[in-house]
Amino acid sequence: MNRREFTHLASIATLVAAMPSFGNSTKRAPALFMGHGTPYNAFTTNRFTKEWDRLSSVLEKPKAILMVSAHWETMIPTVSISDQPEMIYDFGGFPDFMYEKQYPANGAPKIASNLGKKMQHKILTDDRGLDHGAWSVLSRLFPKADVPVFQFSLARTLNPRDHYELASEISYLRDQGVMIIGSGNIVHNIPSARRDSQMGTRDIVHSWAQSFDEIVTSKINSGDFKSLANYNKIGTDATMSVPTPEHFLPLLYILGS
Repeated sequence: MNRREFTHLASIATLVAAMPSFGNSTKRAPALFMGHGTPYNAFTTNRFTKEWDRLSSVLEKPKAILMVSAHWETMIPTVSISDQPEMIYDFGGFPDFMYEKQYPANGAPKIASNLGKKMQHKILTDDRGLDHGAWSVLSRLFPKADVPVFQFSLARTLNPRDHYELASEISYLRDQGVMIIGSGNIVHNIPSARRDSQMGTRDIVHSWAQSFDEIVTSKINSGDFKSLANYNKIGTDATMSVPTPEHFLPLLYILGS
C-alpha cells in the first residue's frame, strides 16, 4: 500500500466513524471530519474527491454549517459573523485559476452572533471570510453554495483538552440543524513531506504515520474520544504525526461535539 492509498482509506474510515447520528429519526445534524489535503482537491477528480462527491450525494442540506478549519488560528476562540464571507486564498505556488475560485455561500450572522452571546466570556466575534480549508471541502460537499456557512477559530491559548471540552459546549448547534465540519488532517508533517520530495520517497508510508493513524482510528471506533484529547501523550508516533496541532484539532471538535 502506498502513501496515497493509505491516506485515502484512512480519511474514509475516520469520516464514516465521525458521523454515527446521520440519518436517524431525531434529524440531528451530522458532525464530520474531513482530511482536506491540498487545495487542488477543489479542482480535480481523484480517489479522494470521488469519495467527497459520493458523500455529497447522500448528505441532507442542513440549516447552516459551522466550519472549524486548520487554517484559522487566533489567540482567543472566535466566531465569524460575516453575512457574505469573502474568499481567502491562503496558499502559494499554485496555478492562477485557483485564485479565481468563488464559493458564494451566505454567512450565518444570526446563529454566529447568538453563539457569541451565549458564550460571551469565552468567544469573540470577527468578520472573517472562508479560508481554503473551508471552501475546498464545501465546494465538493455542497457545490451549489446554498447553505449558510460560518467559521470557528482554533485558539492558541487552549490546550487540546480545552478544545475538546469547548466542542461539547457548542454541540447544541447540531440539535438546531447546524452541521459541524472539522477540516484538517490526522497526520500532517510538512517537514517530513519536504524531505520525502527531495529524496524521491513521497510514496512511502512511514511506520510512525501508519501507527498513529491506526491508533486514532481504533480509538474513534471504540468511542474512546477523550484519550485523543491527550494525543500528545501517545508517544513519538504522535509527535511525528502531529508536530504542530492545528490540523489535528478540528478532529477534536468533531469528537467533542
